Amino acid sequence: MPRYRFEALTYAGKSERGFVEGESVRAIRQQLLLKQLVPVKIEPETQWVKMVFWQRLFSANKPLTKSELAILTKQFALLVRSGVQIDEALLILSDESSKKHIKNILQSMVAELRAGLPLSQAIASQEASFDPLYQGVVAAAEQSGQMGQVLTHLAQFLEKRQALKQKALSALAYPAMLTGVSFMVILFLMTYVVPQIARVFQSTKQTLPLTTRFVLGFSNFLVDWGWLLLIAIVASIYFSRKALHRADIRLRFDRIILKLPVLGPLLLGFETARFANTMSMLVSANVPILDALKSARNTLSNYVLRQAIDSTELRLREGAALSRALGSQGVFSPILIHLIRSGEASGQLGEMLKYSAENAELEAEQKTKIFTSLLEPILILLMGLLVLGIVMAVMQPILEMNSAIH
Repeated sequence: MPRYRFEALTYAGKSERGFVEGESVRAIRQQLLLKQLVPVKIEPETQWVKMVFWQRLFSANKPLTKSELAILTKQFALLVRSGVQIDEALLILSDESSKKHIKNILQSMVAELRAGLPLSQAIASQEASFDPLYQGVVAAAEQSGQMGQVLTHLAQFLEKRQALKQKALSALAYPAMLTGVSFMVILFLMTYVVPQIARVFQSTKQTLPLTTRFVLGFSNFLVDWGWLLLIAIVASIYFSRKALHRADIRLRFDRIILKLPVLGPLLLGFETARFANTMSMLVSANVPILDALKSARNTLSNYVLRQAIDSTELRLREGAALSRALGSQGVFSPILIHLIRSGEASGQLGEMLKYSAENAELEAEQKTKIFTSLLEPILILLMGLLVLGIVMAVMQPILEMNSAIH
């Protein structure tokens, strides 16, 4: 019996998704109605699987990118704050967009809004484009009745998240490019230049120095067995990534990363800024602290910090204040804890979290400059020494031959 994927609503308005077996779409619809579910979408499982596969290839079905989502949210917030109805605002954005996949997503949301669904449910139906954090903020905005203001905070948060990511990537761009170019130069020397010179040494039958023999041996290995080395490197990367999917191994790895000089504080700064930005936006949207903490945890990539947030959540459930519970973990900076404590005392936790996020971003930028200023000359020196070592190992026998002739 064929399987179908369905999306339905309960009588309370809650969204339900899943798979069910049936002879036809009509039979599936009857099954759902008997379970007090109102069908919204029913499609064969094979069709759904094909859609997931092909949406990565065709732009008309692909989800929103992070940058598209940030721009779209900002425009949406401006329209809503100016008094435009939500469905009309989405239609305006759809008409102005030149990208087919954005039009499809927005028009689908408008159709669900006009079918009686709230905005949070319409967004939830596009889960590939809107993550659970986005859905939770919109749901909180519906409850508070401050959709325009909350969407503005959300747009600012998304822009900061993108800017923070770009800063981290740009900090590594030049060192990565420098390393790549140096690696290609060394590979060219070892696989093309050195073998050419090795033929000259073989014809002279000269006793070569140890360094020269080592360079020639490694060059021969790369020429003859380089493919095996490449397979070994790819396999090592693959199994390392697979091992890092295990929570215990990832936790130990992240703990080591945080203890590294320069790099550890830099990564902690970026993670702190991301955490504080998320908390500030959610608290300002009147999301309960425990829900905000859980959402902010999911934005962190370091498992040590995630574990600290889990412990903080347990202490909050026991009645501890956020600053005390977070400070007892000994992971985040004292400045962040102090600002959270001040926000709790003054009743302006959202503002103090925003200030702490800005402070963490500033510190992360300064540490990034220090990191790159240290890394670049070290890489240049290291790569220069490697190239110099290869050249000297090759030139030394030649110089000895010339001195013997004279």
